[in-house]
Amino acid sequence: MSSRPIAPARARRAAGSRRRLAAAGVCAVLLAPLGAAPVAAAPQAPERSGQVAQPAQGPLALRIGPQKSSSATLRAFLSWARAYGFRVSEHPSYGGVTRGAHSRNSWHYDGLAADLNYGPAGAPASERTRVRFAIKVADSMGLGVIYARDGTVGSAAGHRSHMHVDVGTTSNYGRGLVRAPAGSRTTQRLQQVAHFPLAQRDNLWGTNTDQRLQAIRAASRMHGGKFPYGVKTAQRAVGVTADGKWGPKSRAAHDKAVAALQRVVGVSATGTWGPVTERTYLSVRKKLR
Repeated sequence: MSSRPIAPARARRAAGSRRRLAAAGVCAVLLAPLGAAPVAAAPQAPERSGQVAQPAQGPLALRIGPQKSSSATLRAFLSWARAYGFRVSEHPSYGGVTRGAHSRNSWHYDGLAADLNYGPAGAPASERTRVRFAIKVADSMGLGVIYARDGTVGSAAGHRSHMHVDVGTTSNYGRGLVRAPAGSRTTQRLQQVAHFPLAQRDNLWGTNTDQRLQAIRAASRMHGGKFPYGVKTAQRAVGVTADGKWGPKSRAAHDKAVAALQRVVGVSATGTWGPVTERTYLSVRKKLR
């Protein structure tokens, strides 16, 4: 099949058209990035209500929700727990925190939460008994607790083999969130005044705590230097060797203990048990006992 030759003018017009189309194609390629729709960002994890989004490699947020108790209160509790036989973990001062094991905004990362275990792995019965007592101590200090004591609702489901404690406003003992108790460290500080071993400074005003503090009170000059629980109990309370002989060393230690007690209850630390100390101490005792 033959074809007719293209006229020169027509050939020139076709060549020009091809050049224009090629130029337009080049421009389209070069200008496409400028006019293209933006690429969709990678999906982000949902934020917690009220939290500011953090970059993936940025600093961790310090808390989730409001903080109620102080870090000093938590440290005091953890010191007691360690002395009582617990293994403390997931805290910067107790072996560090496992990155990725907690939510991005977890208090664990900045030392405002910790985990407790007792005995061998696997949540033995002995651990549960100890944890139930530790919960009472944490409650008395105003700390938040998560532990499946009464069920496995919500966050308690993941806390059947260990106890979580933090400085927040809520606890979950297994049936959902409840308000954490107000708490007070005063009893624990008074137990320190009365020279309790660290493992016995549990912030619970029981018989032993009452006897030691009452022994200090009764041994004062105001109360006639009496010893309702024996001289040895009074000596243990003021921190001297319990030899049953109340002499100058015991009296000096007694006055030092009185001054320490006065600082805890908020009166002038004179070392002498007087009417102001009497009223203040009895008020504290009535409230915390």
